[in-house]
Amino acid sequence: MKAIAETMRGLYAIIRWVLTVPLMTRRASKIVGDKQKARALFEKSFAQLRNTCRITMATQGTPPPLGTGCVVCYNETSFADVFTFTATILPHVDRAAAADAYALIPFARKACENAAVEMVPRGQRAETGRLMDKIVTALRAGERVAWGGEGQLSGRDEVIRFKRGAFLLAIRAGVPVVPVASYGGHQIWPMRSVRVRPGTINVWFGDPIDTSGYDEDNVRDLADHVQSVVANMYAEMKASRTP
Repeated sequence: MKAIAETMRGLYAIIRWVLTVPLMTRRASKIVGDKQKARALFEKSFAQLRNTCRITMATQGTPPPLGTGCVVCYNETSFADVFTFTATILPHVDRAAAADAYALIPFARKACENAAVEMVPRGQRAETGRLMDKIVTALRAGERVAWGGEGQLSGRDEVIRFKRGAFLLAIRAGVPVVPVASYGGHQIWPMRSVRVRPGTINVWFGDPIDTSGYDEDNVRDLADHVQSVVANMYAEMKASRTP
């Protein structure tokens, strides 16, 4: 019975998301010049989904303060992590990146623009280059930018290989990387499953990592180093939760 109840809860959450998110993005698409107000609509929508799924959150560490130019690099294991992003990471950054696939949601592109969430194009080198130049300028001006290290929802109970994008930004702008590890999403809502188990997602802000010793020729080394740091944080949180 427990499995059936959790599966029904997941189905209800999916249906609710499909039906209500376009309404939210439509409202957010009309909010111009008030980033926080647009973001509040995102958070309200995802808070309702977290409540439906019985997901709670716990954070630790120190988020980067306002005016600290940095790249906030994080992992994501499942949609449960997306539901918590707006409450745990987005409030501590000035700009964020999201997969261009979210543009398939009606009104999402304009809504994200109003919330200072940049959609990253796939397979469009020129467009990606222009976006990266824009973000580097923002970083140099002191903005905090959130950029997923894996570039996708991993669907695995581990931190998978980080891509180079976040670290090219940090190197070009001359700013540190703030590693952030999220644990619990995979256990709550595994990819390719509709069953949602109640639980807590832990989010840990690590210490900033200096990038001054790196250049674009060894960006892979920086990506691997930050991945290792996030993986260790993930493993530590997992160990603390394992009986």
